Amino acid sequence: MEELTPRLVRKLKRVRLVVSDLDGTLLNDEGKITDVTRKSVWKLKGLGIKFAIMTARAHSSAERIADELDVTMPIISLDGGLIRLPHSKENIFASYIKSSVVRKIISEAERKFASVVLFVDDKMVCHETETMVPSYIDSFKLDRVEIENLNSVADKTIQIIVGADSKHNIASIARRSIHLFSKTDTKVYKSSRYDDRWYLEIKNKDHSKATGLSHLEKYLRIGKKEVAVVGDFQNDIAAFERAGIGVAMKNAVWELKERADLITHATNDQNGAAEFFETIFKLRMDHGS
Repeated sequence: MEELTPRLVRKLKRVRLVVSDLDGTLLNDEGKITDVTRKSVWKLKGLGIKFAIMTARAHSSAERIADELDVTMPIISLDGGLIRLPHSKENIFASYIKSSVVRKIISEAERKFASVVLFVDDKMVCHETETMVPSYIDSFKLDRVEIENLNSVADKTIQIIVGADSKHNIASIARRSIHLFSKTDTKVYKSSRYDDRWYLEIKNKDHSKATGLSHLEKYLRIGKKEVAVVGDFQNDIAAFERAGIGVAMKNAVWELKERADLITHATNDQNGAAEFFETIFKLRMDHGS
């Protein structure tokens, strides 16, 4: 960690909540929590500092990691679309896509023989015959529910992923539904594994990691200047701009590093997050918690 200025020391001493991204941050390149990272999180908790997870993953996937860390704070999942305590059936916050939009997307996808995956609260919902689920989603080991009628959960959908065997089909689905997208964010991307697969991702515009952080602060009664956020990617930028202090990993994208108060010397595969946690621990032990 770079040398701490008196200003940074003051900000760090104010921190009561540390919120960390998962992939590329808290997890190593194998998607695992190392013993070093686990112990550093426990040290923070021993100081009375709260620790929470904030991720683009679905809740059920992040919940497994929270269990490994013995973390019981609410999880911000789906890029701020859902906030829920581990192993709870009650949402603290959920940003549902308008049900009519969900039904329209399902209808358009079926017309184009495209696949549809819905993120419904803490689970992924799809047809039993679904074969187009992005490979990165399967690797997250999230809870998967197979149903015949996707429209039955249209009113509880936070995120949609449509998969097709050509960019043309995905673009066509987006165009035919474009008038419904004024309040949603859409992203088209190609499969990293299969050359003939394209995906359309849809979620509400009114949520991000920053809005998720805002809801978590309110729930915990913690001020934003008392929050430190650790991340590595573009979707962490809004949370950095809200938090009292932003910590970028060495492997973070340059856009995030430009907004960071601190940048770790180590990458996520070298326990970079633990480097920051240990910095807080030593600072509190040296100056009194």
